[in-house]
Amino acid sequence: MLGASGVIGQPMKLTVLLVEDDDDDYALVQELMVEIQDLDVNLIRASDYDTALKTLLDADVQACLVDFCIGSESGVEFVRRLKAIGCTLPMIILTGAEDSGVDQQALAAGAANFLDKSGLDAERLGRVLRYACSPSTCTDQACQNLPSVGMLTGAGGQAQATDMRVLLIEDDEDDYFLTKSLLADIFGRHLKMEWIASWQPALERALEGQHDVAIVDYRLGARNGLELVREAVHLGCCMPFIVLTGEGNREIDLEAMRAGATDYLVKGEITAPLLERSIRYAIERRKAERHLAELAQIDQLTGLANRYHFREFLDRSIAIADRQKSHVGLMLIDLNRFKAVNDTYGHAAGDLLLRDIASRLKDCVRPSDLVARLGGDEFTIVITDVDDKATLADTAERILAEMRKPVNIGSCDVDVGASIGIAHYPTDADCADSIIVSADTAMYAGKGQRSGSFHFYTPEMHRRAAYRIELERNLRRAIRQQQFELYFQPQVNLSTGRLIGFEALLRWNHPELGLVAPGEFIELAEESSLILPIGEWVLETTCAQLAAWRDAGHPEVHVAVNFSARQFQNAGILEFVRRTLARYDLDPRLLEIEITESDILQKPAEAYRLLTSFSELGIRVALDDFGTGYSSLNHLRAFPGAIIKIDRSFVRDVEFAQSSRAIVQSLIAMTHDLDLKVVAEGVETTAQLNYLQNHDCDIVQGFLISKPIPASAINAEIFNTRLLPKAFPLTEEVA
Repeated sequence: MLGASGVIGQPMKLTVLLVEDDDDDYALVQELMVEIQDLDVNLIRASDYDTALKTLLDADVQACLVDFCIGSESGVEFVRRLKAIGCTLPMIILTGAEDSGVDQQALAAGAANFLDKSGLDAERLGRVLRYACSPSTCTDQACQNLPSVGMLTGAGGQAQATDMRVLLIEDDEDDYFLTKSLLADIFGRHLKMEWIASWQPALERALEGQHDVAIVDYRLGARNGLELVREAVHLGCCMPFIVLTGEGNREIDLEAMRAGATDYLVKGEITAPLLERSIRYAIERRKAERHLAELAQIDQLTGLANRYHFREFLDRSIAIADRQKSHVGLMLIDLNRFKAVNDTYGHAAGDLLLRDIASRLKDCVRPSDLVARLGGDEFTIVITDVDDKATLADTAERILAEMRKPVNIGSCDVDVGASIGIAHYPTDADCADSIIVSADTAMYAGKGQRSGSFHFYTPEMHRRAAYRIELERNLRRAIRQQQFELYFQPQVNLSTGRLIGFEALLRWNHPELGLVAPGEFIELAEESSLILPIGEWVLETTCAQLAAWRDAGHPEVHVAVNFSARQFQNAGILEFVRRTLARYDLDPRLLEIEITESDILQKPAEAYRLLTSFSELGIRVALDDFGTGYSSLNHLRAFPGAIIKIDRSFVRDVEFAQSSRAIVQSLIAMTHDLDLKVVAEGVETTAQLNYLQNHDCDIVQGFLISKPIPASAINAEIFNTRLLPKAFPLTEEVA
């Protein structure tokens, strides 16, 4: 038993308020409280309703016993008043005579139970208090006043009977006839009863959810009825269970509660009114619990299931699939451009978009499937009893077709694609946890594809994911052990052929894999935020190298350092750059910061402010990969003195593609019109070099001039000699 102290096996400690004006009845309740062995009750008395209300406001009370009538006032009205002001305390009505009308009034007012003083004993009182105050009892105002099954109240206040569907699980024929007779007295022609005498068929029937209540014998031959209750609840059965036993036993009572039963009755003490009350309260309580559970399992923004309901549904679907030898499909869905919509149009527009997407997803699946929102822009779909992967593919195609349709958010339409990862149980996983991992792995295989895509999980994806995990672990070790090295690629003035600067390029000296290029680990460093300490190391090492060249008497040259979007979002980056330059006493114009236009567009306002601050310090700003699809004259105008780097893809194709030649020529002309310098990267042939010179490109870098080289290989000759091919003519004389 879980008491107020939270310790199993110890008595439940309760403070109970008794609202009672009769001294004899007060003394009776006091005596009964002492006899309840597993409850440690502190009984407080109030002789009238006003005093009771004040006591409830001042004292820490766990339950309230309310006399049905004190003077001319009604205990039912007292309960109704308390519930109306938000009181969630279990209220139990006491009356001097059994009266079904009073019972109905108490239930409608929001009472947790109703007890007759005549014949009341410690066993019954203890049971009611234990169930009313147990952790699973509904205490939410929203759960009160729910209509009961089997006895609903009509508009005129008259009781209206409906069919009561009862599942009786009982292996004794005499007890079957006795229980059936009592139920017939209660519900008459509205009783729909099914009798099952054996354990396994009863469990399977209970899981079908076709009954309002199940009445279960404690003993079912060699099996225990409580085991059946426990198993049914574990497998997701929401029907209330009432346990019957041949004799009163406090331990069985407690065990029944822990198993998930809503009540426990002794066969020799059952009367028709007692059984009716037990059934009605069991149904009301279970409906209230289900209502609370539904509230706790709904995503408040979209109305879909939340991650808790999703996991419960997935676990249950897999358990059913195991029993029925069927299959389960799982889809994880991530919207591709939700963040851009949220940042551009605001959170209200983002919320509108999510609700629209949620509605579309629900329309793409069957009622038996579950659509859930995991959080942010991540959704999931559990597809039950799926035949094959072709069915899953068809569903994914329907979803992607819906995702391709524009979403209207106020005065404009926005396009949002999606990436879908699909996993299949039991082909791709052996449990709920592993199928989630498999679907997640498959989803990331399609991330970044603007048109949207879906991918089925494959073992190769798992190997790649495992490689990434191992790579991240090694990357963290590389930071600690300083396994990185900078290589420097010369940048040459096309007019003079002389060195004017370098681009710093990161390399990873892995102790086992050797030299690892940035393309292998930079994306992972961005995702894991390891780019921040790596970026600080690059800047520190670059400034130290610039100071070393200065101290060695070499001509001044600048060094370009690549910054990522994640670094630009780091609030302390500007101050770190200032401190590093000051520590090495460097002229800020020797440092050049490169950022791609696509990175600027992630948070344009913040990027502009930071780049402007760098420019004001005297630091050179370079826009990398210019012309790849995001170019804007506004970017160029924002940074006086900026350097424009033409993407290597255009330089590579100037020998063969007229479109690339036109783009390169236009970019150079536009940049010069704004009185800015232009750099062409990736120069590998003399034909490319010749074209760039003929169209007045300012600076070049690439393998034709020099591959990236470590600082140790950079000597005075590089600083002081012509680096262009000897056969290449110069447009200016070199002093």
